[in-house]
Amino acid sequence: MESFLQLENFVTVLLWLCGSVVAVAGAVAVIVKFWKWAHKTSDENAVTLSEIETYLASDKRRIEQLERYQAVNDTQNKMILKALVALLGHEIDGNHVDKLSDIRDSIQDYLIER
Repeated sequence: MESFLQLENFVTVLLWLCGSVVAVAGAVAVIVKFWKWAHKTSDENAVTLSEIETYLASDKRRIEQLERYQAVNDTQNKMILKALVALLGHEIDGNHVDKLSDIRDSIQDYLIER
């Protein structure tokens, strides 16, 4: 009878140890799976972030080009309006030939410098 109790205790301890090993292995598997999931998400986010940075750099270059074009376009419009005002003044008064020649010279200077 005593040997049966010893055998029963041995089997109980053995089953307890096996259950503990299975529980620890299951916990480790869950932790590894979570770590892989978290690491995979980080890699995917890094790729997406690099794509966004590329788009932002491209947009920045495009905006700078548009701003330079706008500045040139504004200057050209001012020169055209200046010439039109001088021509209108000449048509109205008939004089202002010296103003017309000054404006012509400034337009020529602008075109040469450009």
